[in-house]
Amino acid sequence: MDAQAIAELDLDLAEFADVVFRYVVYRGQRDYGQQYLRGLLLQGGRKSVAPMAERLGLPRQNLGHFIGQSSWDYRDVQRRVAARAARVLGPAAWLIDDHPFVRYGDGTAGAMVQHCGDRNQHLCQVAVSVHAVSRRGSSPLHWRLFLPASWAEDRTRCAKAGVPADVGHRTKQALALDLLDEPADWGPTPPVVIADCDHGNNVAFRSGLTARGIPWLVAVTADTVVLPATGRPVSVWAHRRPSLKVDQVAAEHRYRARRFVYRPKSKDHPARSGWFVAVPVHIAGIIERGHVSRTTPDRMLPRRTLLVQWRHRRGGDVFRSWITDLPPDIPLSVLVRHATSRRHIETDYREMEQALGLGDLEVRSHLGFHHHVALVSAAHLFCLEARLNPKGRHVV
Repeated sequence: MDAQAIAELDLDLAEFADVVFRYVVYRGQRDYGQQYLRGLLLQGGRKSVAPMAERLGLPRQNLGHFIGQSSWDYRDVQRRVAARAARVLGPAAWLIDDHPFVRYGDGTAGAMVQHCGDRNQHLCQVAVSVHAVSRRGSSPLHWRLFLPASWAEDRTRCAKAGVPADVGHRTKQALALDLLDEPADWGPTPPVVIADCDHGNNVAFRSGLTARGIPWLVAVTADTVVLPATGRPVSVWAHRRPSLKVDQVAAEHRYRARRFVYRPKSKDHPARSGWFVAVPVHIAGIIERGHVSRTTPDRMLPRRTLLVQWRHRRGGDVFRSWITDLPPDIPLSVLVRHATSRRHIETDYREMEQALGLGDLEVRSHLGFHHHVALVSAAHLFCLEARLNPKGRHVV
């Protein structure tokens, strides 16, 4: 937004900031929080501390201290942003993702050479995030920085980057479950969780969702081992039928696939469509069987639904596949809408990267990272509300 647009929304921004920072103890921190939001929303180049301070007419040192070292609780801010986003969107699902942040100094908390999106291997931080998704749009609810094992083992290095002593290495799947627990404690509860195959292939993640009573729809790879469900109970170690891979089961049901347009044509993107089919299955990998054997009294494999997508009805391999524990009578159109909802957060990332400075933070501390992403989430929600209610007042 340019300065004039921000000026026209000054009252709304002040009300929004008052809600978001209501329980921040010190008035000065609340004021700097509102100014930081303003800096993220203003047009300009990089949204790091120095250029934002110059555009806002604030002392660079003060703004840097606010984002990198100040004691305000980012979890409380994120809690209020999440509750507000849930009211605005009425989410149909929560989506789990992990996002890379390119860095140029190995002293930055959690930074190491790892997979970094289109850049492949690069020095970067990775954060696990949870997003609320509905037909109205989507918004990030919470973030957590992933700390690699090499970092957790070097407590001197962690201390220099401000990593708390009680923060150690946890897998991305474990962090995702932690993130789901926190917003659930705040009030919003996930109607269904959607995740990519890094999470979907993980038995502990799926079982963690089931133990929490959270329905799930997760992507899996084509070599995931399953058994076709016939309606009869299947024992964990039954060998009456051979186990198959997802692509083998999919091939037998390709003729039943139906075409869905899951992304309408827009001025920026062509329409996207695919051929989809849903098949009842049992997940039958050796780790899954062992888990069910240990945790289920009857030791029967639970029935799941396999959703498969092809780009074309005839010819070509499986494009994507998912497995869900949603009830078997869920319409195929609903499964497709959930499975393809990642496009919403891809738009969010692009907006947060290009317009709101998501990746521009130069502060190296663990606390500074979480402060920054919490405020970028707040700025994104403010923009979303402005689009959804262009002539109305923001949700209070």
